[in-house]
Amino acid sequence: MTDQDRSKFTDRELGMDRAIPRRDFLNGAAMTIGAALLPEIDRAGRTNSHEPQNRTGYDPPTSVGLRGSHSGSFEIAHSLRDGTFWKNAAAPERVSEKYDLIIVGGGISGLAAAYFYRERAGSGARILVLENHDDFGGHAKRNEFHLGGKLQLLNGGTMLIDSPTPYSAEAAGLMKKLGIDAVALDKKCSDHDLYKSLGLGTGVFFDGETFGADRLVVEAATEDRENSGDAPDTAKLEEFLAKTPFQGPARRDILLIERAKIDYLPGLTSAEKKDRLSRISYKDFLLNIAKVEPSVIPFYQTRTNGEWGVGIDAEPALDCWALGLPGFQGLQLEPGAAPRMSYSAGGYANGGSDRFHFPDGNASIARLLVRALIPSAIPGNSVEDIVTAPVRYDRLDTDNSPIRIRLNSTAVRVRNAAHSNISRGVEVTYASGKRVFSL
Repeated sequence: MTDQDRSKFTDRELGMDRAIPRRDFLNGAAMTIGAALLPEIDRAGRTNSHEPQNRTGYDPPTSVGLRGSHSGSFEIAHSLRDGTFWKNAAAPERVSEKYDLIIVGGGISGLAAAYFYRERAGSGARILVLENHDDFGGHAKRNEFHLGGKLQLLNGGTMLIDSPTPYSAEAAGLMKKLGIDAVALDKKCSDHDLYKSLGLGTGVFFDGETFGADRLVVEAATEDRENSGDAPDTAKLEEFLAKTPFQGPARRDILLIERAKIDYLPGLTSAEKKDRLSRISYKDFLLNIAKVEPSVIPFYQTRTNGEWGVGIDAEPALDCWALGLPGFQGLQLEPGAAPRMSYSAGGYANGGSDRFHFPDGNASIARLLVRALIPSAIPGNSVEDIVTAPVRYDRLDTDNSPIRIRLNSTAVRVRNAAHSNISRGVEVTYASGKRVFSL
């Protein structure tokens, strides 16, 4: 990429004047470092053959054990935080590589940054992605199991395409360029009747300490309720409640909360009702507005744990309405967000985004980005075949590719030329294992 090429775009054309919302596009953190005209420095022994990702059989998705921030991915950063890294680190080895952009973080955001930069700067732009984990994708991890000659897939992190608010123009545009049409894919690939076809249903375990008896109560086979939005019909719910440790009054109250259309706040407008619900917890709503038996509360107490990590005593009733918890069906609340709603609840109240679940979660998005950046690393040409396509990890970081992804590499220092022994540009130092490299 020549100086003339670089001068074609102003800061405004490159979007340097625009704010970047925290959740604009795909969650994650990637620090990008513009490194135009990085200096030529001598190679000091770093060869691709030394990188773990180039070893025969390297395949992180098939690894077992704890696969979040796994051993080897955080120790260097922790020692840097504790102020001990440079006391024990080897002297940096100089590497004769020059890049127009270095990105720290190979998650979806970092990979998207590389995609957008190349789109602006041209196909000749040289980009290096440094990733401290043993795989790209960040939180969008992929778990593979090969059983009886068949590939079994599971997401190891982010589960699906889903957002409380519609994606930005940039995010939606990138998804389109990658071939991802969430609505079409869901219609073509998702089987919302799978559990029902297999005779599977849901169940609730009642522990003796809370409910007076240890009891597992299983519902009859039902549809995928998460996607259909349907509650069980009254007869099935009555049958379910009859098997629980609850006594008559509690069973009655649960049935009313789940199925009855009662206006618990008569005389108020929809806006006034929303205002009231925004100021009390869902627990308060059940106890003091719907007047349920206190013994009913434990049945609902953890319903909000999955979304917010806290129980119903800590979540506003209005937020719980937005996410579809029961008890509000008779209040005739108008659709849409209202003041004091949380970001997620307010977004879902306004409709949210399109949704789709790849078999490996959003790892397929990361893989599509890598295929677009380094085609030789992942064969194929469609959004469908990305799911089972093998990754050639030894093709991610090669001398003949303008874009390189270097795994197991933790950035430890970034310095402008004025603070290093180079003439101009930026010096980036990273550690991999016990070795330290500067480029």
